[in-house]
Amino acid sequence: MTPRSPARRSILAAPLALAAWLTLVAVIGGGCSVLGPTPTPDAAAPCAGADEQRAPGFDPELEALLPAAIEGVAPSKRDSGRYCSAQALGLLAEGGFEEVRFAGATWPGDNASGLAVIVYRAPGLTLDAMADSFARGADDARSVNQVHAQAIEVVGRPAVRIDAAMRDDPQTVYLWPGATKDTINVVIGSDVEQARLDAAIAAMRDR
Repeated sequence: MTPRSPARRSILAAPLALAAWLTLVAVIGGGCSVLGPTPTPDAAAPCAGADEQRAPGFDPELEALLPAAIEGVAPSKRDSGRYCSAQALGLLAEGGFEEVRFAGATWPGDNASGLAVIVYRAPGLTLDAMADSFARGADDARSVNQVHAQAIEVVGRPAVRIDAAMRDDPQTVYLWPGATKDTINVVIGSDVEQARLDAAIAAMRDR
């Protein structure tokens, strides 16, 4: 199936888009890893009914695309995984995607502030599909307001910047195509200075 632009839908339960928006504090504070130690799922095997699977080292190729440090600081959390079910995929499932892989790293700050870098990959994944998922998901969220999306350019590639406020804290998301096919790079900032966002983008310049 050729993926199409996803339709509007709330994706609170296990979101791609709202991993940035509705649960940004948890993502930044706890990284992309699950709570507590879990065995690494077999990335080559079917999902076997799981909504999502994630662990450090699940997808080494995607994790290798994440920056080892930003401004000389290593991330507090780093892992990878995949979303498997319609519930986990949310809007993207409606766009024809059956599985989306990801890798993420986080740099927490004080309170709800911090930085996250995420790489998403799936056959046919496009900037439009991901940006639509983020923007529409944010627009659905009661805790997010003043959502504004604009087309820009990042490291010489077409990109989308989304600005919003979550409980009065400024949120910024940059999305742009990765250097490899079917890959979308995402930088998320919660109440961080533009200089830190720029540093994160620069760290992903060749990826």
